[in-house]
Parts: sequence; structure tokens; C-alpha cells
Amino acid sequence: MMNFQKYINTVLKIVVGLSPALIILSNFCLPTLAQSTSSPKPPQQPDRDSPGTRGTAGSRFGFPSTSGRGAPSIIRGGARRGNSCVTTKNEKLSLTALMPTWNNEGQTVSENPNLYVYVPKTTSKLGEFLLIDDKGNEVYQTNFIPPEQAGIVQVSIPATAALKIGKKYQWYFTIICNSEDRSQDEYVSGLLERTTLGSLLNLSLQQAVPLQRAEIYAKNKIWYDTISNIAPFRQENPEAWAELLSSVGLEQFINEPFVELGTAKP
Repeated sequence: MMNFQKYINTVLKIVVGLSPALIILSNFCLPTLAQSTSSPKPPQQPDRDSPGTRGTAGSRFGFPSTSGRGAPSIIRGGARRGNSCVTTKNEKLSLTALMPTWNNEGQTVSENPNLYVYVPKTTSKLGEFLLIDDKGNEVYQTNFIPPEQAGIVQVSIPATAALKIGKKYQWYFTIICNSEDRSQDEYVSGLLERTTLGSLLNLSLQQAVPLQRAEIYAKNKIWYDTISNIAPFRQENPEAWAELLSSVGLEQFINEPFVELGTAKP
């Protein structure tokens, strides 16, 4: 009986002596185990019916906040209220660039980016788009016929006017109300800068579908490419379009139709 009691006492001493070590060892090993069992997941294909693409807090396509965030810059030619060739429903639906900052400034990684402008109903039969570089040189100029109905138009910068990396450009989208008195023009302007992304991001972009690319661009504050990767899918994925515009205070344009600019005669 004494031998058995000595054995029990010896076992208890061993267990008590080892317990702190076991506790320390378990605390050290658990994170390592968690890391080894949670390998990175590959990007998921976007689910067009997923509630994750709706305009809610923490939205997938929300454009990050910037110091210049605010109401879009709307410039009206001449102080001629009631004497314009542009008819607006209200001040929010006047000639407006779909941009995230008050001064319509944004970045692109494309040589030939697109930009989007809401054009209200107008009696004008002629418009102009002008792009100039940071030295005031004309890079691109074209005339167009404004759409017959109010809506959002896409303006494409052609290959002949490829943007240079690190350069800033000023653009002007103008509705010409009176070709003999250009002071009556209605126009909106903005800034455009071509930038680059790192090789890792470029690889991710190559492997991504358009809505995934839009998400990557948005997180890197590359506005022109964000909207250009969502706009073509507005009909099949309206949630993403609504979410993006809402994230930059442009929700009043969500349901506005896309319309075409006409080609003006040379």
C-alpha cells in the first residue's frame, strides 16, 4: 500500500510539474496550426445575384474616400439663367461629369481611357470635346452632335492621342449653345493623369474578370478604370453600377439611360 501511495504521489508531482509547460506549449502551437490550415483562397467569380454587390455599408465597389471627395464640379457658361440651350430638371441633373471629386480629378492606367458625362436635354446641335496637356498643347479635339434625349454619354480618347505616364491633362466637354457667341457655352471640365500599378497588381488584373478589376482599381483610387469596368455591365449587373455611383454621391444618376453622341460633319 505504501508503494502504491508513493507511485501516486510521484505521478502527481510529474503532472503538476509539466502542466505549465504544456500550457505554454499549447499557446505557442495554436497560431502556427491555424496558419497552416488556412491557405489563401483564390479569387471568386463575381456572383451577379449576390447581395454582396448591393450598395450597402462596406460595399464591394465603393470608391475609397479622398480629401477631394464631394459634389461634382459643374461649370456653366455665362450668367444667363433661363437663356441656356440646356434644359435641366433640377440643379442636380445639369451637365455633370461622373467623377468622385469636386474638381473632377482622377487617374487612369490606360493610354486611351473613357470618361462619362451626364448630358441634359438640349436644343444644341453641336458639342466639342477638348484635351490639352500640362503645357497647354492640344492633344485631342473633336466635335459631336449632342444626344436627342437626356442621358449618360461615353467619351473615348482615341489611340492617336495616347496619354503619357506621369502626365496630367485637362479636358473640356462643351455644349455649344451659340457658335457665334462661345461665351454662352455650357461645359464641364476635369483633370486626368495616367499612372502605373505595381507588377503584382498588374498580374492580379490580368487574372481577374471585369468586376474584379473594377474592385482592384477602386481600392487603388483609379477612378477612370473603375467606372469603365462597371459601365459596360450596367444592364446585367445594375447593383454594381448603383453601388459605385452611390459611393461617390452620384446616386441621382443611377437610373439615367446611356445615350450616344452623334458624329458631327467635319
